[in-house]
Order: sequence, then C-alpha cells, then structure tokens
Amino acid sequence: MLPPELAVRAQADGEAALADLATDPAELVIADWSAGHLQGISEFCRAIRARSELSNLHVIVAVPPEGRHLGAKALEAGADDYLLRPFVPSEVLARARAGLRLVELRSSEARLRALIANVPGAIYRCTSDTDWTMNLVSDEIERISGYPPGEFLGDDCRPFSSIVHPDDHETAMQAVREATEQDLPFSLEYRIVRADGAIAWVLDRGQLIHDASGRVWLDGAIFDITERRRAEEELRRRETEQARMEELRASRARVIEAADAARRRIERDLHDGAQQRFVAATLMLRLVRARIGEDAADAARMLDDVHQELQTALRELRELAHGIHPAALTERGLESALEALAARAPLPVSLNVALEERPPAEIELAAYYVVAEALTNIAKYAGARTADVRVGHSNGSLQIFVRDDGTGGADPAAGSGLRGLADRVEAFDGRFDVASPPGGGTTIRAEIPVP
Repeated sequence: MLPPELAVRAQADGEAALADLATDPAELVIADWSAGHLQGISEFCRAIRARSELSNLHVIVAVPPEGRHLGAKALEAGADDYLLRPFVPSEVLARARAGLRLVELRSSEARLRALIANVPGAIYRCTSDTDWTMNLVSDEIERISGYPPGEFLGDDCRPFSSIVHPDDHETAMQAVREATEQDLPFSLEYRIVRADGAIAWVLDRGQLIHDASGRVWLDGAIFDITERRRAEEELRRRETEQARMEELRASRARVIEAADAARRRIERDLHDGAQQRFVAATLMLRLVRARIGEDAADAARMLDDVHQELQTALRELRELAHGIHPAALTERGLESALEALAARAPLPVSLNVALEERPPAEIELAAYYVVAEALTNIAKYAGARTADVRVGHSNGSLQIFVRDDGTGGADPAAGSGLRGLADRVEAFDGRFDVASPPGGGTTIRAEIPVP
C-alpha cells in the first residue's frame, strides 16, 4: 500500500518504466525485483542516473528478505534507498515521504547552485576573524580577483584579507567588526589587489551566521564595481571641470569688466588731469606770445608758470603710466618693482623675494598687482602697523604671500578689490586664498603655475 498523497503509475519492467519517465517525469520510483534480477536492478538505476532530467528522482528498491546484498548493490548502482519485503504500509509511507523531502532538498540545492553560478558576484562563507579565511567561495571570485577559488580554500590557502588593498584593510575590517558586534548586515566598498597587480573596487555585502554546530561564519557576496567607480570618478571629474570652467568664464568676464572700468578711469584721469593742464599751458603760451613784446618781465613770469604746469602734467602722466604698467617691472624685473612698491608704501613692509629665474612677463605683472593691491588695501582698511611680503618659486608655481597685523575681517565677496585679484590669479589657472579672522590680521596667498 503506497502513500495516498502520491499519484501512482505502475509499469511491468524497467524498460517500460524508463519510457514512461521520459514522457512524464516523476519524483519517486519504487522498483520491485526478485533476487534473480540483480543485473536489471543495477542497469535500471544507472540508466536513471545517466539522465540529467531525472537527476532529482528518488529511487527505492524493494528486495526479498534474504536479499540485503541486492540492496547494497542497488545503492552502489545509484539507488537512494531499499526496502526488504515484506514491508508494512507505514514503512513504505515513511520511506516515501523521506524520499520526497530529499527530492525537494535536491531541487532546492540545484536551484541554489544555479543561482550561485549566475549571480554576477562571488558567493562566500568565511571565518569571522581578521584573516577572512574562506570555507566556501564560488567560481566568480576568479573573474573578480584573478585567483581561482582553490587558491582561497584548503590547508595552505590564501586568506582573502591578504588581497585587500593595504590602504583599505583597516577600514574594511573595522566596518565588518562594528556590524557583526551589533549583529547587523554589512555593506562596504573597498579595493583589492588582483593577481596581476591591478587594483579593483569591490562591493562586499554579508552578515554574521551561526550554524547548527555553534560555529560562527561570515556569509556574503562580493561584486566587482570597478567600472562603476571609474564612471563615478569620471562624472565627478567632469562636474569639477565644468564647475572650474564656469568659474573661469565668470572670472574672465569680471577681468574684462575690470579692464573696461580701468580704461574708463584712465580716460577720466587724462581728461581731468594732464589734459586740462596741457590745455591751460597752451592758453598761457598764447598769452605769453601776446605779452612778450609789451612786457618782457611779465612774459618771463608767465613762462615760469607754463613750465610749472607742464612739469605737473608730466608728473601726473608718469604716475598714471606707472599705474598701468610700472617701468621698473619691465626694465629690472619683479624684485626691483616690488622693492619700489614697498618703499612707497605708507607703512613698514618686510620684503623677501627669492626667484630661481625671472617669470614670464604676464605672470610677473599678475604677481606685481597682487602685492600692489594687497598693500593698498592694507593701507586703506586694515589699520595695520606692518606688512610682510614674500615671493618665491615652489613646486612649479610662483608663490605670493602678503600678511598684515591689522584688524582682519576682510571678505573677498564684499568688495571688488580682492575679487579682482582672485580673478587675475585664476585666469592663469592659479589659486587665491584669503584668511582674515577678526582681530587676527589678513593673510593673502596666491599660487600661479609657471610654464
């Protein structure tokens, strides 16, 4: 009597049973042969195990009471269990149900193996210690690390922790340690050193597991995220580059605006200053011409006034020209120009210029104006007693340092002076920083790359 929950089909012999199974698979087969059919039992079992579509089929062989050796032979041939005849229905029922559970377990294991084989990551079980010694790892680990799975398994295995990048090792260990102490799953990204020496990024997701014997494991999956990290780095680089280009465009627009404003100021200074003096001198010369025949002494005095007016106009032109481009800078270089600038400053200036070679003219001019504008701001707003200026080469750049002992609190965003200097420096792909804590003086640092 077979279990009532089974749909039973009966066949007369092994060949018929195999033909039936080929068209309508089953989960359980009970083969009943007499002692004289040992060869048939073995062939039947082997035929079933040779077919992949019947791999989960549970086979029970019924043998006569004196045929225990037949049962052993059947097991060797591929049967899962055997029964001695005669048997009671409850025994058949128990064996059949156990067989069905085994079939279900085999199916689950097959699905798990298929899942592990197709997951785009390495499934693993490792010891919960600092070595992360693998107890199980899927074949995908070879694609990720370059090492075959056997490299991480066995007595003389390579602990997985040995391929974690040295710079990420402690961080990764600490993250896993903190998660396991709280019995929480972990998810972390770190670098590994592949077998070929290349660096790869991995995503490691896992959790602490206690097995039936009381041992503690880390079960998880490792995924190769190198391409994703590269894409993220490239995106960040592009965003940074885009932001830098936007700032550079804005900086150049401000430079152009400042240059236009400077030209308008020069036009105004020429009109209101030297030009008016030249006009006045021209008119005075006409008067001298008219008076020279009538009163020579008066004409001489008037010539003295003309001379004075022309001298004043010439001085104003020189000052204006100096503001546009200092002659000392062109003729003698940055150090001499800064010495002249420091000498004209209304407060003591400590100057230290150490140049390996003369910078290109446009960089030299930018550096000059950084110092000039900084000293002008110090004199106007800082309330400082002294200023310190240092200029030198470092790491392929011209370094400019200006510091005062004034009231501090300077804000580059609050006025056009410091913002203009920043624009001038950034136009050369340089860096411009201002540190000005209230009451702590102001420090300006500029760095301009030198080709």
